[in-house]
Amino acid sequence: MVEDKELKRGLNLPMAIFIIVGMVIGASIWVSPAAYLSITGPGMFLAYLIAAIPVVFVAFISAYLGSAFPVAGGSYVITSRITGGFGGFMVVWLIILAVGSTLAYLAATFGVFLAQAFLIPAESEMIFVIVVGVIVLFAFYMLNWIKIELSGLIELIITIVGDIMVMIIFIIVAIPAFDPSNFTNLFPLGVSPILFAALVFFFSYIGFTLILDVAGEVKNPKKNIPRALLISLIILTVLYTLQAFMVAGVHQWNIPIGTVIELIIYGGLLPQWAVVFIAILIALAIASTVHPSYMAYSRDIMMISREHLFPAKFAQVHEKQKTPIPALTLLFVVGVVFLVTFIPLLTPLAGSIEIAAALLSAIVAVVVLIIQIPLCIAAIGFKKKFPELHENAGFKPSSTAIKIMGILGAIFSALFLLLLLADPDAGLIVSLVVFPFASIGAIVYLFRIKKLKAKGIDIKGMLKKVPESVSLDEGVPSKVERLAT
Repeated sequence: MVEDKELKRGLNLPMAIFIIVGMVIGASIWVSPAAYLSITGPGMFLAYLIAAIPVVFVAFISAYLGSAFPVAGGSYVITSRITGGFGGFMVVWLIILAVGSTLAYLAATFGVFLAQAFLIPAESEMIFVIVVGVIVLFAFYMLNWIKIELSGLIELIITIVGDIMVMIIFIIVAIPAFDPSNFTNLFPLGVSPILFAALVFFFSYIGFTLILDVAGEVKNPKKNIPRALLISLIILTVLYTLQAFMVAGVHQWNIPIGTVIELIIYGGLLPQWAVVFIAILIALAIASTVHPSYMAYSRDIMMISREHLFPAKFAQVHEKQKTPIPALTLLFVVGVVFLVTFIPLLTPLAGSIEIAAALLSAIVAVVVLIIQIPLCIAAIGFKKKFPELHENAGFKPSSTAIKIMGILGAIFSALFLLLLLADPDAGLIVSLVVFPFASIGAIVYLFRIKKLKAKGIDIKGMLKKVPESVSLDEGVPSKVERLAT
């Protein structure tokens, strides 16, 4: 039975931390450090420290908004309250595109890693990747049906085993082969390549705003959301930088190499059976991003549906599990459609399944950067529009600090967006997919508003109000419980 009930605050601090870490860490950390070593020199590891600087602005804003406005589907709710119905609608519309691309990209990459680990013939690779990818998407779709406490615990375990443990294993096994002489000249090609690499490595940190979308299910959100963001940022920066440092210490910078897996194989760091084990763990690390993608962004669909801008059926929450199953189903279907269409279509043009999947990741990066801009701007005007929520925030910076961080966050997001669009391959795929999809969304919004007006539904008036669940804390009865008393 499915009924419209409140979500449950079941995510504790460790779960919130590892949901962020699991979402942010992707396949790039197993490719970029090795691929860019010959382009930058051994000082490449410093690029990960530099790349973390603009992330601080977005994490800062997310900590403030999340602790002040702890509601499920925060990306939609916050944007709609500051920019209006059209802005909120377009955020969710683009989120559907981004999640569909994310799921297809991750499922395909997961399949490729397993295909390589099990030596699947090239002529059978596409079928193998599609079948395995659909199975993975379905498995994590079903895992998101269960209660948020158990779902969050599963993500914590997957992230520790798949993401963090495999990085620590590489760092440890690289120690005997570490050669300090590789760092004799940190910048043999100058500093400019390091700065360019930092621009690329920035995309390895994308995903911190996810906490806003599950904020309605975080226990003690006023304290735990800022803490989760701070701790996860430290964990990610340390792991990224340390892994890149070990890559430079093990491999000479002037000998090109493609991935960290190749480094492990050709460097003899591990026996063959262990390499297969590592490849499987990396595949698990990739899958760990599938889980929070479902978890977080289904909440935006649920919230916008409650406010009539999407069909009401997507607003339903399972009576027992307290999860938005119809919204999850929509994301699963979109992910499968993207996987079985875009990957086979793009692979002949890209030359490989990996590159085809990477092109889809460009769509994700563009959408995330677009969404970050209004969120950063929203933070600047938040205190004026919602003074009570600002005063009750667990993380309450000064107005000057919010303005500075909001402006810098929006500027950096816009700058990286322009840089991404300037890339020939990424710019082409964005032009062919994102812009047409956004145009269709604008048309759908106009028809939806017209239909709602005919029914006498006042969207503008509704969006002036704060969802009741935003004020809920542990121990406070839910909306359903209050109506029952």
